[in-house]
Amino acid sequence: MKFAELRIRRLDKVEPFSAPEELEFAPGDYVIIESSKSGLDYGIVLSILPGPPAGRKVDDLSSIVRKVTPEDIEQIEENYEHDEEAFRTCQEKILEKKLANMKLLDAEYSFNRSVVTFYYYAEERIDFRELVRELAKTFNCRIEMRQVGRRDEARMLGGFGVCGRRLCCSLFLREFKPVTMRMVKDQNLPLDTSKVSGLCSRLMCCLAYEHHSCPRQGNNPEPEEAEEKDAPNE
Repeated sequence: MKFAELRIRRLDKVEPFSAPEELEFAPGDYVIIESSKSGLDYGIVLSILPGPPAGRKVDDLSSIVRKVTPEDIEQIEENYEHDEEAFRTCQEKILEKKLANMKLLDAEYSFNRSVVTFYYYAEERIDFRELVRELAKTFNCRIEMRQVGRRDEARMLGGFGVCGRRLCCSLFLREFKPVTMRMVKDQNLPLDTSKVSGLCSRLMCCLAYEHHSCPRQGNNPEPEEAEEKDAPNE
């Protein structure tokens, strides 16, 4: 048996999965998995683990069934069309019920279409019980409503940072780590939050990238001595 880290749902945390030893796959491959939560589903392999994940029982891990086949890819592409239909339908019902504080971000079917997940942002608690009942009746499957934060909203919608590159959260970040004003002060950056915040209106994740190695205020790091070299002959 071997193990790998996968991401299944668009905003799910990275989770370890088990797989038969003879099943070949590599990071970046899409695979079909079987979970107790949604049955058959698909995900992307992020990394191969050297052994069983620490702190997790092997018997509790969901398993990788196979790499995706051409038929699976057709099913996934068809699901994308159903995702768009589910999004439009849910958006219409949100407007009908005047849930003005509920911002729908995305809709996503599981591989076998037994579950459809709706992602939304709201600054306050939303009573969507009646909405869920109507959606379940419309789509004849289990409905999951997942409230996300500002950072996840930016990850889903995408965009470009002040650096001109795609947002780190939508490009490569696996999880959000705490970013504090202390990191801003330690790097002698402007304390104006509007200048150090991203599209999510939160402190930029990149503030943490070099924080551990930057000199602390009051320290005077010695510059490295330059290597002596002979002047070129003229």
